Amino acid sequence: MAVEGVRFVGGFARAGSITAEEYTAAKPDPISEFGGHIAAHMNDDHMESTIAMIAHQIPGLDVEEAIITSVDSLGMYVKVTRTPRASDQPQQFKIRLPFPRPAADRKDVKNVIVEMTQAAASSSASKDE
Repeated sequence: MAVEGVRFVGGFARAGSITAEEYTAAKPDPISEFGGHIAAHMNDDHMESTIAMIAHQIPGLDVEEAIITSVDSLGMYVKVTRTPRASDQPQQFKIRLPFPRPAADRKDVKNVIVEMTQAAASSSASKDE
């Protein structure tokens, strides 16, 4: 069987197509093999850092909980929980937290996350002054 084209349908407003050549040339994301382990570690030990990174990248989005659901070479998906100021009902939704540059391997993901955490802390410290 020869691939002529690929059509992706991922739910509401998420669809796309690629050519057979693009499909054949595609490579798996190098981080996908261990991204779940990174997410679990961050969720267990560094949720405050994830919350700080979100506050830094999306000013005004105050979240109470941030659970990383997946990590890839370009960033991470995070399920956030917040209670809007005008409501007493918590909201949950996913956001994309992009890396400032692509990560090539496990060590690089750690370095990028440390850089993002330091940038968030630096930004927070300058606001407090």
